[in-house]
Amino acid sequence: MKLEVADISEANFEHLFDCSTAAVGKDDGCKFCLYWEEPDPEQWPKSLEERAERKRHWFRRVTAEFGVCGKLAFIDGVPVAYAQFAPARYLPNAAAYRCAPPSDDAVFVSCLYVPGRAKAGIGSALLEAIVGDTRAHGVTALETFARKRSANNPSGPLEFWLKHGFSVVREDEDFALVHRKLGSQVPTPATESER
Repeated sequence: MKLEVADISEANFEHLFDCSTAAVGKDDGCKFCLYWEEPDPEQWPKSLEERAERKRHWFRRVTAEFGVCGKLAFIDGVPVAYAQFAPARYLPNAAAYRCAPPSDDAVFVSCLYVPGRAKAGIGSALLEAIVGDTRAHGVTALETFARKRSANNPSGPLEFWLKHGFSVVREDEDFALVHRKLGSQVPTPATESER
C-alpha cells in the first residue's frame, strides 16, 4: 500500500470526491461543496458543473494569493482523502459557528475528510503535509472546528485533533475551536488511534 499526498492543482482537481453518481442519489461531494466559501446555499448554482467551477475558481484564487490550500491523499493512485485549508478570510462560513471566530493569524483547516479509513494514518499524513506547507509560509498556528461527540464532521472528531497537539480555545455543546502552534511537536505513539 503506497500512500501519497499531493497538492490540489488543475491537474488533479477532478479527483475531488464526487457523490453525484452514487447509488444513494446524493448530488454533492467535495468537488461541488461551497459550504465554507459561500455560506448561503440558496446562492449556490443549481448545476453541479457550475458549482465545481466555482470551487475550482476558489482554489485558483487562494493558491495565487496565499499558496497551497488543499491536499489529496492517494493510496496506490486512488484518491482516498481530502483536506482544505486557508486563512479564515477565504472561508467566510467559519464566522458562523458559535465558538467562532478563528484567529486572524492562524490558517483554518476547513476540511480533513477521510471517508471510511479511520485508523489508517491518512488523516495524520494529511495534517503533517498541511503543517509543512503552512510553516513554509511563515504561518504560526493552525485551527479548526472539531465535533465533540461525533466523527461526522468535515474536519473530523475532537479526539483526533487533541492527539495531534491541538488544544481547545472555545467550545459550545457541539463543536470546539482547536488551536496548535506550529512550533510544537505532534505526538505519534504507535498505539494511538489515527484518523
